[in-house]
Amino acid sequence: MPTYTFIATRGAGAIEVHALDEQTGTLRRLSVVEDVPDVNTLAFDHERAILYAGRTGKPAYVSAFTVVAGGRLERRGDVELPHSLAYLTFDGDGLLVASYHDSALSRIPLDEDGLPTTERPTFTDAEAGRNIHCVKVSRDRRFVYATALGSDRIITYRRGGEGEPALVRLPDTVVEPAGEGPRHLLVSPDDTRVGVITEMGGHVLSYHRDQATGALTLAGSAEIAGPDDALVTGVARVPGGEPVPERPMWAAELVQAREGSLWITTERTTSKIAVLKAGDTPKVLGWTGSEERPRAAAVAPGGEYLLVGGEVSDHVSVYRVGSNGLLEPTQRIATGATPAWMAFQRVD
Repeated sequence: MPTYTFIATRGAGAIEVHALDEQTGTLRRLSVVEDVPDVNTLAFDHERAILYAGRTGKPAYVSAFTVVAGGRLERRGDVELPHSLAYLTFDGDGLLVASYHDSALSRIPLDEDGLPTTERPTFTDAEAGRNIHCVKVSRDRRFVYATALGSDRIITYRRGGEGEPALVRLPDTVVEPAGEGPRHLLVSPDDTRVGVITEMGGHVLSYHRDQATGALTLAGSAEIAGPDDALVTGVARVPGGEPVPERPMWAAELVQAREGSLWITTERTTSKIAVLKAGDTPKVLGWTGSEERPRAAAVAPGGEYLLVGGEVSDHVSVYRVGSNGLLEPTQRIATGATPAWMAFQRVD
C-alpha cells in the first residue's frame, strides 16, 4: 500500500498529494488542492486522518482537511489564529502553534471530531522568549518543548492539570554559545533525548531528557559545516542587524531517520544535507549536495526515505537513507513553487 505524502507548496498556495512507494522511493502525484494561500507548515492526526495546514498570511489561519479514499483531501474548515505562524504540531487533542514574528506560543483545543473548538479556551504565551520557531511534544505527551531563536532558549512546558492553564511553563534551557539561534528540535523515539539545531551556528546539540520532570541536560554537540565550507557563523538575518556576509551559516531542518539512530540536517548557503550518528556526542557521517536552498526535510514513516525541498528550486528530492548514513538518490520531482513542508499517512 502507498504512503500518502502531502507537500505544502507555499509559493503556489496549494497542497500536493503524492503516493510514496516505499519499495522504490518514488513519488506519484495524485492530486493538487488549490486555494490554500501561504501554506507553510503541516501537522497530521493519524487516528482521525486529519491534515492541518498552517497558513502564514495576515491574519494567519489553520485549514483542516480529512483524508478520504485515494488520499484525496476534503476541506473541513478554516480557523483564524491569534498570531502569525511558523510551526504547527498536533499534540493529541490540540494544535501547538509557534509564532516567530509575534514571539508567541499558542495551543488551539480541538473537539472530538478533530476541529478547533471555542468550548475550551485557547492558551497563548507571549512572554516565553523572542522568535519562537519550533514546537514539539514529548512522546508521552506530558511535556512541550519550543525553541526561542532570538533568546537562545529552549522553552519547556508541562501539560496543565485540572484548574491550571493548558500549558505550565517550566525553567528554560539556555543554549550556548549565545547568538547561534536554536531553530528546530526533535524528540527521540524512546523519549530520552532532545536534539536541537542552531540556525546561525550550525551546531547540533544533544540533550538528555529527564522523563519525569522534562528537564534537559546538555550531553554533547557537533558542527554540520564541512571542512571547506568557509561559513561565517553568528549573523542573524534581522532588520537593522549587521550586514549578512556572502556565505553565512544558514542551517534549517533537523529530522531523524532509522528509528532515531541518525539525525539529518539541511543548510541553505551550501545547499547540503548532513547526516549524523545520533548519541550523546553526535558525529557527522557525511554530506550530500541537494536542492538549492534546502529548507524543508521530512522522513517517511518507515524511517528509510528522506524528502528534501528547495526554497528556490521548486523540486523535491527523495533519498534512501542507509543504516551507515549514506544517502542514495531515488527520485527528483518538480513541484509547485516553494515546497515548504511535508507530512505523511501510511495506509495499512
